[in-house]
Amino acid sequence: MSGEGAKKRQQAAAKRCARLRQQGLTLGQIAEITGVERERVATRITLGERLISLEVDQ
Repeated sequence: MSGEGAKKRQQAAAKRCARLRQQGLTLGQIAEITGVERERVATRITLGERLISLEVDQ
């Protein structure tokens, strides 16, 4: 992934993963819905949570 557009898409996907996790979905369900590999979902959730917390703080 290179470029600003790709970075924004990755961050948006990470936020989506975090929001789905907050709704109580399992990692496997999130992987299926978002198309992210199961092994990467937990990392995306962590990134998404951090990005969301930055939005709230601002």
